[in-house]
Amino acid sequence: MRVTSLASGSSGNALLVEAGPGRRTRLLVDAGLPGNILIERLRQAGTHPGQLQGVLVTHEHGDHIIGLPVLMKCYAIPVITAPETFAALERSLAYETWSAEWVPANGDTPSISRQNEAEIMPGEQAPGNGAQRGAWLGQAQPLHFTHDRNGRQNVVAGLVPARSIHKFWGETISFMDTLAMPLQPGSRCQIGDIEVISFPVSHDALAPCGYLLSAGGCRVCIAIDSGEVTPIMLEAMYHADLLVLVSNHDRERLLRGPYPYHLKMRILGPTGHLSNDQATDAVLHTWRTDSVRWLWLSHLSRTNNTPKLALKSMLTRLEAARASLDQVHITVLPPGMGSVWDSTQLWESPSLWEWQ
Repeated sequence: MRVTSLASGSSGNALLVEAGPGRRTRLLVDAGLPGNILIERLRQAGTHPGQLQGVLVTHEHGDHIIGLPVLMKCYAIPVITAPETFAALERSLAYETWSAEWVPANGDTPSISRQNEAEIMPGEQAPGNGAQRGAWLGQAQPLHFTHDRNGRQNVVAGLVPARSIHKFWGETISFMDTLAMPLQPGSRCQIGDIEVISFPVSHDALAPCGYLLSAGGCRVCIAIDSGEVTPIMLEAMYHADLLVLVSNHDRERLLRGPYPYHLKMRILGPTGHLSNDQATDAVLHTWRTDSVRWLWLSHLSRTNNTPKLALKSMLTRLEAARASLDQVHITVLPPGMGSVWDSTQLWESPSLWEWQ
């Protein structure tokens, strides 16, 4: 797996996740940058938008979705998210100036045809009632791949909605319908080489979620917007080789800062954003003594936090808990183009997996 941070913070969030031979499976997690900036950062990461097989959306706030219209309209990129979140996207997009009906440009996008679909590896219902280890792994959703006019499997895999759709090249299609793939929090599915597990988080959105992504024996957990850490989140975080975790603010800096009282209370509340201390608590609760892991601190507030504060808070608390710092590689993500985590290179550098 390879993960690239394209943006992190209130000004925008986007992660590129690639897996498989030749990085043939490419997903975005959130698209919180204006379209032209998002496309340029994808280019810097070596990816054309048309190579994406989908966008996993965590929730409907603007700093996570603003780039979706360009990806959907110009490149027919599917959106994978909770049904409530997609309904909110439809409502917000209804106020945009571009039409909800779209005729594909020559050679740009695939046709949607039932006869060309190929179902990809649905998972199984997980046992239990949500309280047991692993019980939050819900019912998988099958994905459907389409093919282009020449019969090739399309790299921007179309996800077919519940109702039957049969459209031919050049016909007008409702792209909001054909590019939607509902994935309830607590469900899992397989997208190409990547297994996707969605889990609920605590944030002031309709159906906010995080994702645990697995491929090639590696796991990446993404929890970039939550006001508290729940047992379900801890379960997902425990399995991660790379953990991308919100560390939004220093509590005292926020309380002394310029934000109005109601906004401070929103951020500090259970559906706001994790503080540096809360992020550290989550890391300690999921500490594994038998392995090395990578930690990306994300979604830092420019007003109520600094990279130095976030890193110092994490290191100080880990040392106080007698956790071995040789077992964790910590990075603070910047608002702009950020870090790259490549499991292939990591396997070729055994020293990164060793500790004293």
